[in-house]
Amino acid sequence: MPAARPATDRIDKGQSTHDDGAARWRKILAVAEAFASERLADEALAASLGYPIEAYDQFRRDIAVRPPPPSSEKSSVPTVLVDARDTEPYLLRATLRSLQDQSVGDWSARVIAPAAICEGPVASFADTDPRIHFKSSAAFSPVAGEHAILLDAGTVLDPEALAWFSFALLRTGAAAVFADEDRGVADPDFGLLRADPLLFGMFDEALVSHGVVPAVVALAGPLPDQAGAGSRGAALLAAAGRGMVAHVPRVLVTRLEVPLVARGGRIDAPGEGREETPGEPAARTGASPAQGGRRIAVVIPTRDEARLLARAIQSLRSTASQPDRLDIVVVDNRSVLPETTALLDRLIMAGTARVVPFDSAFNWSLASNRGAAASDAPLIVFANNDIEMLSAGWDELVEDWLGQSDVGAVGARLLYPDRTIQHAGIAFGFGPTGTEHEGRGVPAPDSGPGGRYTSPHRVSAVTGAFLAVRRSDFEQVGGFDAARLMIGHSDIDLCLRLRDAGRTILYCPAIQAIHHEGATRGRNETQAAIAWDEGERIDLVKRWGGALNDDPGVSPYWRRGERPFAFLREPTMREILAHIDRSARADPWRPHKGQSVPHHATDMA
Repeated sequence: MPAARPATDRIDKGQSTHDDGAARWRKILAVAEAFASERLADEALAASLGYPIEAYDQFRRDIAVRPPPPSSEKSSVPTVLVDARDTEPYLLRATLRSLQDQSVGDWSARVIAPAAICEGPVASFADTDPRIHFKSSAAFSPVAGEHAILLDAGTVLDPEALAWFSFALLRTGAAAVFADEDRGVADPDFGLLRADPLLFGMFDEALVSHGVVPAVVALAGPLPDQAGAGSRGAALLAAAGRGMVAHVPRVLVTRLEVPLVARGGRIDAPGEGREETPGEPAARTGASPAQGGRRIAVVIPTRDEARLLARAIQSLRSTASQPDRLDIVVVDNRSVLPETTALLDRLIMAGTARVVPFDSAFNWSLASNRGAAASDAPLIVFANNDIEMLSAGWDELVEDWLGQSDVGAVGARLLYPDRTIQHAGIAFGFGPTGTEHEGRGVPAPDSGPGGRYTSPHRVSAVTGAFLAVRRSDFEQVGGFDAARLMIGHSDIDLCLRLRDAGRTILYCPAIQAIHHEGATRGRNETQAAIAWDEGERIDLVKRWGGALNDDPGVSPYWRRGERPFAFLREPTMREILAHIDRSARADPWRPHKGQSVPHHATDMA
């Protein structure tokens, strides 16, 4: 095989020096070329390795998507609806070629396109392939007995994509199926250069409602009247209302971008020869309109640290849309310093907060329970005394999200003082303790894998440094476990009990605060502190077992045991099938206390 030509020989000519996107893809191309002669010949060995996210393109080259297991049942013939109303012919060509390369040849495609495309060279696909049909209208009559695949032109399908979609629909009986995806550019030597994988967990309505819509959706039953991103999101939400939505943890889809070599060309005028298409679902700040400014109890345990406490209360009140509805409850755990006494007196005199004496040994869970009991507000926010709220209108966001009946707890995006992320939800199965903050230490502008640090979505748990709940749910599950989990793990336990009761734990990045972590109690650095924390963790493990290694929101593509989202690995077929089956359950987020499926590096079966 001849040596690959240097990247600059084929992408620099005619390129703008200001094209940051092209520069990014040049880096990916350089890595691909550097590794081209050193690829592992043994796929099983490649699958045993962990690939850093920066080497995602190499990961895709080393490990091809395996076909699904054979099935004795015959699936229905899929009709692929390709929305080409707002695209370029080269993107549509790539989509149709990927359809023709499918391992399953029994399909039909309906291309919804404007007249300019229907009369252009790309329409000759219909002359040479009887499975492909071009239509100038977006309306179709339902077709009995078929299942539909919705996608946009420019979406390139892996050769096993249709096989996996049909397999999952047949295996689970789900109303809809979606899969993982990435982005790519065409390259003459490497075919596709890929980056930015979007690796989903179980179906999450919050993500779809906020515009994170999978590039391809497979539907069981009648064909919809529309195609495109807007209809895919609506179709998923409608499917969730009438049945299950299953997820295939396979990267089956690549959203194609403009090739590097073409980026120096002239860009057509916006909208030239194109038709209007439905947009993404509108973003929203919460699940429902604010319900009359319901009162919110803000429970803050403290021991001295007057400066921190004053800053926390001031920031919470100054950023709230309705500060007068906040019932701030300070649980004072044996403060002795005069500046703290003076501050508490001022808060009481001004009516800014009430103070609940807590003359006991330090027990965060018990202090928080006492503070919650001191108020009758229907909503409760548990907050550390070392937070500094940054988000205006945080109280409305809490009320809006907790106005949705299935949301049991809401957590915030917390930053260190240096503006790196401290908490973007808690992921299970990572870190030395098995539960780890997502995004810890990542610069705040980093949106994270698939944008998860900046998108509201379901998580397994959130930290008690800022945790909002409805009083009715908090009391129903018995509050924090003050008898066994006194300090370190009761927030995770509470979230698990809420999930066990059928509630959703939501990470809301629109609520953002600085968290001066450990400023009051300190961090677990001494042998005694570490040993205490380990004792509580053992009690947590006894109670929840395999649920602490099992995160429904995390793809099996991610290697566990380290910091979250550091390394990719190939899941075993057993893991893939277990994930598909669980995703089609009535409540895939309900904790499973039994032994979880081990995340092995390879599947030797």
